[in-house]
Amino acid sequence: MRNTKLLLHICCAPCATGVIKKLKSDGSIYISGIYYNPNIHPSQEHQERKVSVDLLSNDENIDVLYDDTLMVDYWKENLKGEKVNRCDFCYTLRIEQLAKTAKEMGYDAFTTTLLVSPWQNHEKIQIIGQEMQKKYDIDFMYQDFRPFYREGKNLAYHRGYYLQKYCGCIFSYEESDHKKKPIYTF
Repeated sequence: MRNTKLLLHICCAPCATGVIKKLKSDGSIYISGIYYNPNIHPSQEHQERKVSVDLLSNDENIDVLYDDTLMVDYWKENLKGEKVNRCDFCYTLRIEQLAKTAKEMGYDAFTTTLLVSPWQNHEKIQIIGQEMQKKYDIDFMYQDFRPFYREGKNLAYHRGYYLQKYCGCIFSYEESDHKKKPIYTF
């Protein structure tokens, strides 16, 4: 029996750490990653997270595709409304690109590290993943990775990965009340 070729959307190294550990424990999954996060602003924040994903790629011995598309102007001009709508747009944008890329590159399935975070809308991500499975005729490997969130964060901390202080978009930055968040101007 051959291994399942899985394309894993990586939102950040801390979230990916626990997910990759869980997926590798199965023993029958060949994992590659894709770092596609046009929601992350500003560019230096996007770069900080990318550097940690690269470290993770080396530590876990997985290949990662990088797409450095940034859409800060789009976010500012079109997504000022309710959090639900902009988060739904963001999930759809990234998961659709993931499914499309996985299909084009001959993967068997796709999933996302967004499913590890207790702060994300898990049910909405699952629905979007299932919609993209139908649209692109490729399996969405759904798993509730939330039980591995804390373990992954701790491992990321010990490995020295960048631990971000907000989800990624300019709105989540402004909504964050973390005392040590970086000072950015948009």
